[in-house]
Amino acid sequence: MFANYDVLVPGSSVAFEGGFFGISSIVLVESAGKRALFDCGHGTTRRLLIEALEQRSLKPNDIDLLIFSHGHFDHVLNLDLFPNAPIMMSKDEWNYIQAPFPADQVTPGYLASILAERSVTLIDGEEEILPGVTMFPTPGHAPGHVSLELRTNEGSVVLAADALKTAREALSGIPDMEFDPQKRGSTAIQEVLKRGQIIVPGHFPTLYKDTTGQISWKDVQELPLLIR
Repeated sequence: MFANYDVLVPGSSVAFEGGFFGISSIVLVESAGKRALFDCGHGTTRRLLIEALEQRSLKPNDIDLLIFSHGHFDHVLNLDLFPNAPIMMSKDEWNYIQAPFPADQVTPGYLASILAERSVTLIDGEEEILPGVTMFPTPGHAPGHVSLELRTNEGSVVLAADALKTAREALSGIPDMEFDPQKRGSTAIQEVLKRGQIIVPGHFPTLYKDTTGQISWKDVQELPLLIR
């Protein structure tokens, strides 16, 4: 069975001095009559997410499942928009968020207590979580990070999240912002590149790999700024 995907919010790596906007990709995955969101963003992308759902005649209650790549704030904090949706994440990331590293400024310390009130399914290792949708470990950016490989009519599509954030990481093989003390980010990048013909990064437009392995992309990152 094939799965379908739709990028509701394209990721962007745009930053500013002292911080970054945290515009992470949010992807709708549909399989066997189920609608899942792979990550759900945070305040910066909240309106974009709601409007993207409305454009597809969907409401938050139409989402059956939230799948978290990892626990960083820019990927999970809109979970309150989907109070009835069960959550799926890796067992390793669940264990990590119970006591994040002291220097970790991107994993909310209160995330564990919020998730304790929700229905959470933990995946240990690689598993087909929906027909045509396989979750696989890609630790590096976060200790329990996971990505999704989709079997689609376009071929193999990998929703990489922050295992492969940008074209720079794809082309260089060098991870940026690697919080995993075991330094597995480079291995995760290569795993994503090996599996995916089409790759949706965490903070960059969709990447395409040709038969020779060359990487290209069609879209550009746009961020109109409104001075209020």
